[in-house]
Amino acid sequence: MADCPKCNAHLKITDWRPNCPHCGANIVVYDLQERLMKEADIAEVQYYHFQKKVDCIKSAFVGSKLSIVRIFTSLIPIAALFLPIVKIVLSSPFEEYNGNMGLLDIYNLFDKIDVGVFARLIQNEATFMPGIMFTVAVAGLLLSVVVMLLHFILNMFACFPHGKRRNFAGDIIFIFLIVLSMACFAFIPENSFVSGSLGIGAFIYLALAVLNFVIDILCFREKIEVKHSQCFVGGIPIEEYFEMVENGASQKELRQEMYKRLTAIQQEQERKLSETKEKKEAVHNE
Repeated sequence: MADCPKCNAHLKITDWRPNCPHCGANIVVYDLQERLMKEADIAEVQYYHFQKKVDCIKSAFVGSKLSIVRIFTSLIPIAALFLPIVKIVLSSPFEEYNGNMGLLDIYNLFDKIDVGVFARLIQNEATFMPGIMFTVAVAGLLLSVVVMLLHFILNMFACFPHGKRRNFAGDIIFIFLIVLSMACFAFIPENSFVSGSLGIGAFIYLALAVLNFVIDILCFREKIEVKHSQCFVGGIPIEEYFEMVENGASQKELRQEMYKRLTAIQQEQERKLSETKEKKEAVHNE
């Protein structure tokens, strides 16, 4: 159970009446205004910490011209996948296919393929090496798309601590998966079930991934400045409030300063309202 707000005596579960059995104070309304103001202080400090994160995310996306460019360079590589990625010839155990293949073709093809066929190719000694290289090529391509989308999400946290390290790791993994996929497909040993060559889409995909890495490097070299919104606690700017608390200001001193600041804010708002009203009356009289 709670404690009495006046005498701090511990209340039992049987102390259900509104008055404290020890000091007789009304627990519900005793020092209600101060308690509400304390809750308001906590809420405003929590809002400040939340707003800091929002400001960091906003700066990461639109803090500079380069960061805006990064939004597009992070996602534009996917456009290359709709071009011919490979020119491929597939035979049994896959469904027969001969021609250019892009992302949509891969999606339509996988809808008809038993994924277990890749495991069977790897388990067969005669098709082990071609099977594993083809599997790695396909898996690398699909994983690169996942990493690309993950990297776009990581851009939101670029202005947070370790943001540079996270983004660069995402860029390197992205490029590595593309190169691995391309190399495995290009050097598949001669076999009876798959053959082909890399298409223009694969090279554009790699080039756009490298471009995204370059833009990322330039963004971090630019050192985007995070502009934080001004927050207040009881009318006191949050920085001054933290400084007063750190310097050991009592609750009474904090409240006196808050009442002073809030009164000044109210008077300023009333003055502006009065001026606006006078202007409207002057226009009406004219």
